[in-house]
Amino acid sequence: MYFLLATLLLAQPLRLADAFARAREASPDLKAARQSVRAAQSTVETAGQLTNPTVGASVGPDAPQIIATIDVKMPLFGQRGTAVAAAERDVQAAEADARTRTVTVRAAVRRAYAALAAGQERSRLSRDAFELAADLERRAQARVQTGIAPQLEAVQAGLARRRAMQERDDRAAALVSAREELGRLIAIPDPSALEAADAIFPLPDAPPLAALLAQSGQHPEVQSFLRQQDAALARAQRERAAIRPIPDLSLALQKTYGEPAIGLRAGIAFDLPLLSWNSGRVHEAQAQAEVASAQAAGALAKRTADLRSAHARWDAAGARARSFATEIVPTAEQLLKMAREAWELGRTPLTAVLQAQGEVTSARADASDAALSAQQALADMEEASGEAL
Repeated sequence: MYFLLATLLLAQPLRLADAFARAREASPDLKAARQSVRAAQSTVETAGQLTNPTVGASVGPDAPQIIATIDVKMPLFGQRGTAVAAAERDVQAAEADARTRTVTVRAAVRRAYAALAAGQERSRLSRDAFELAADLERRAQARVQTGIAPQLEAVQAGLARRRAMQERDDRAAALVSAREELGRLIAIPDPSALEAADAIFPLPDAPPLAALLAQSGQHPEVQSFLRQQDAALARAQRERAAIRPIPDLSLALQKTYGEPAIGLRAGIAFDLPLLSWNSGRVHEAQAQAEVASAQAAGALAKRTADLRSAHARWDAAGARARSFATEIVPTAEQLLKMAREAWELGRTPLTAVLQAQGEVTSARADASDAALSAQQALADMEEASGEAL
């Protein structure tokens, strides 16, 4: 009793919406994605900056005795604009990739939360089954002691209790694993007391398949590849502009022996694209754009297929979960009640009770598994569609 009370006091009930919110704030993957966007944004500022001027000075005994120079490169023919445009496209690609990671993490959190809720349910069911088996063993021993039943019934009941105890311990261990997985995703250092506050059943509603398919082209992963394509084409344009002459303005101040004592000279120089036209870099960027375009088409096809598959599994698992919850489990529980009453009256052997008890345990477990499969299919639909469901 004290252990149960302490567990309740230490429990951390968590709703699914709160798990989503915590993942958005604390998930290591999403933190890394946000930092990637910030890093890409900093390149826009870098691309827009002008080159620092070059300042030089020299002193000698020959004329002129002192020379001071300053050189400034002036990218007046589109070099700076194309560099900024390419950096901005990289930012858009990074933002699309961050949205893709958000969709992936959200789906993973939904799966982990559903696994925790199912683990709690299976753990509770296994504890109930153990208590039921223990009670049945006590009753069987009492019947044996009074001579109403043979020793065989006590042995059978004891075996059923030991199996139920093993199942209870196995489910408790699985529950620990489920807590650890959800805790990792939402960055909870010690998830040992983590509890899913939302039940795994009833199931939430899901949009129609047609509505989800209509949004497939807007999936963040598809958009990420398209933004990468745009960024590669912008880099190609930047490399084309890089071969245009960049005026190098220079100003020289000289001290001479004659008149005037101070001389001032101005000059301009250009880089002539005689030896390199940046064709290699342009072709490389164009090839990267083609790769990104193919990846976008592949991602769209994959997400569409995944969405259809997940929706079919959602329909099947949801129907199975509702059938177990509303029909099969209540019927199995009624059969168990009838079998126990008949056994206590001496009208049926203990094996009938054990069989009915096994049917109840199996039906309840299958109901939980069906609900978990439906929740996992819902997470798959969410990830495949890119929409929060």
